[in-house]
Amino acid sequence: MDLMQTLDVTNFLLILQMIPMIVMLWIGVIAAWGLIKHKRKKAGYIKKDQNNFGIIVCARNEETSISHLFDSIKGSDYPSDKIHVFLIADHCTDRTADIGRSYPFVTVLERQDGPQNGKGDVLKWALPRIFEIDKDKKLDAFAVFDADNVLKPDFLEKIDDKLRRGNRIVQGNRLGGQPYRSIVTKWYTLYWACYTIFFSYAREKVGLSAFLTGTGFAVDGDLLREVGWNTTTITEDVEFSLDNVLRGQRVSFCIKAVCYDEQPHQLGVMFKQLSRWCTGGYEVLKKDFKSFVFDHSRPVRKMQRVDAIMLLLMGPCSWISAIISYINNIIIWYKLPLLYFLPSAGFAAFSLIAMFVGVFLVAKYNHIPMRKIGILALLTFPLFLFFYMLCSIKTCFIPTRKWTRIEHEALDSSQD
Repeated sequence: MDLMQTLDVTNFLLILQMIPMIVMLWIGVIAAWGLIKHKRKKAGYIKKDQNNFGIIVCARNEETSISHLFDSIKGSDYPSDKIHVFLIADHCTDRTADIGRSYPFVTVLERQDGPQNGKGDVLKWALPRIFEIDKDKKLDAFAVFDADNVLKPDFLEKIDDKLRRGNRIVQGNRLGGQPYRSIVTKWYTLYWACYTIFFSYAREKVGLSAFLTGTGFAVDGDLLREVGWNTTTITEDVEFSLDNVLRGQRVSFCIKAVCYDEQPHQLGVMFKQLSRWCTGGYEVLKKDFKSFVFDHSRPVRKMQRVDAIMLLLMGPCSWISAIISYINNIIIWYKLPLLYFLPSAGFAAFSLIAMFVGVFLVAKYNHIPMRKIGILALLTFPLFLFFYMLCSIKTCFIPTRKWTRIEHEALDSSQD
């Protein structure tokens, strides 16, 4: 190709790249808007009395970690007479159920039949049984945790405050437990810190809906009794969030309600988890996209509808835009004079530096000591995002059909 032909190709690719970039631009604008916007003024209390919490824990062979969760619940600042735990021992072959029974505030429900496709199936099985036990409706709200979680003492107090102010679905601030164990856990720690600020907290401040992130969340009891848990995808948390957005609800985010969640520390396990997340994202996109785009009978605010559509498209649009950008940059770097190469290289360098600065500041905001994260984890964090993109591309064509359990260990400290 001569110079003019090369310019025509690169300009065409640039225009083509702008189409999926609209989605990424929206995500960036919401993040920036949320960062500069002042906190929303708190509304007056709608409910005076503290909520009675039913805490649901789905566990499969978690004897090494489950006691740390129960001990953190026991050590909570929240009144003990307003907490009752339901341990759903799902196809367990170890001492998980026995450990649960050793705690007086825990009711154990054992599930030995039915599909083993993840937490969605377990919750769908467990909730009718929990509602039958609580047929007098003494429990006002239900919180859901994973067996490897540890709660900060004021977690339930902060979630309760959100619920009493009229929020019916509240996601807590999920941070990585044992964050410095390996470079993989360090990547996850930085990822969740960024997700907290740029995604969840930004949407909370501008009045849009966040997503549930699988654990550390609570749902108003009456709402949960009304809608149940009828998810069908491999990412039941995102599906439940969007189903309720379509019903006119909003997932609120409480940055002060902190719980710690053990993260994978091996590359192979990381790829399995990321593939499951990406597969679930495509499943939810297929299930809900038409409803958000065409079904205007749904009680969804216009801006919330647009935001949901953009979030559904974020996965495929991110890698489509990236691939077009890579192709365009290769052509520029090899075919065009230095005059055209320098702006492209300069923009790439600026983007990387901006990302590093942003990640660093977000880590500081979440009180994550960068001396423990280390310069290597920070500099290689783009690799995590690259691997995430690879998983998104792969699962678009070869989805992860089977849910794979991640082995957990004792999480006895949130930051050590």
